[in-house]
Amino acid sequence: MFFASTVTFAEVEDRIVANVNGEIILLSEVKKQIALLKGFSEKKKVEIKPGELANENILNSMIDEKIMAHYARENNVVIKESAVDKSVEKVKQKSNITDEVLSELLQREGMTIKDYREKIKNQMMIRQIMSLEVPSVEISDEEAKNYYKRNKAKFIKPGKVRAAHIIILLGADGAREAESKKRIEEILKEIRGGADFALMAKANSEDGAAKDGGDLGWFARGKMLPAFEKLAFSLKKGEVGGPVKTKYGYHLIKVLDVTTPEPTPYAEVVGNIKNMLKAEAYQKRSSAWIERLRSQAYIEILY
Repeated sequence: MFFASTVTFAEVEDRIVANVNGEIILLSEVKKQIALLKGFSEKKKVEIKPGELANENILNSMIDEKIMAHYARENNVVIKESAVDKSVEKVKQKSNITDEVLSELLQREGMTIKDYREKIKNQMMIRQIMSLEVPSVEISDEEAKNYYKRNKAKFIKPGKVRAAHIIILLGADGAREAESKKRIEEILKEIRGGADFALMAKANSEDGAAKDGGDLGWFARGKMLPAFEKLAFSLKKGEVGGPVKTKYGYHLIKVLDVTTPEPTPYAEVVGNIKNMLKAEAYQKRSSAWIERLRSQAYIEILY
């Protein structure tokens, strides 16, 4: 469970927004769920798609939960109180909180311990009934291979560069910019005259890679600052380029090695392919199952 920051719902003008098989959903419950999901996404830095937290989307999710829990009860799915106890204890241990703190946090969300336990029980019932009604599927080697063959462009290893650099820092607020530029140009002149790049890096570069002759190791596109990356990927193996300016300073770059884009072997991605296809198949089957339950349920939306 995620505990959001304190949110007061007393000012929400409450009313019934849905009736699901005789169970009601209040507007305050919808607003509360939206606030909880917003808080969770901010804490976990999870991106929310535009419109994902719209009232109607959250309401539909809550309707689905009530339908599934209702179906589970109709099919005699029973969750023991001891199982709920274990779930509550896990939350307390994970968050390192006491019963008193848990009660306080729940109160901030407008819930009691009884409400919370009921919510956990419903979630456990839903998981249990779904495991019976929508069992997971196994993806065959043939299905995985066919997907790989049809989507080879998705499994290309990007080209990489192994580069070394020499950096002369700009200083605070660029105070040393003119001096830095002059010095990097002098170093480049020495390298053009035959000086060894690695030795020049050890003697002059102003970052942690200096001790390794400026060697930054391998990197793909998107890992370095744009100006630095553009120059690095434009050079051939053994070439030296620059100076190029970034927000840190002036750089000289030497490309030590290059790899070209190449297909990722099937053996390296078969596990990921099977997991993805399995998840897609499960999502499709579970959506169809929920739609079937919806068609059999009494749903009145009063929004």
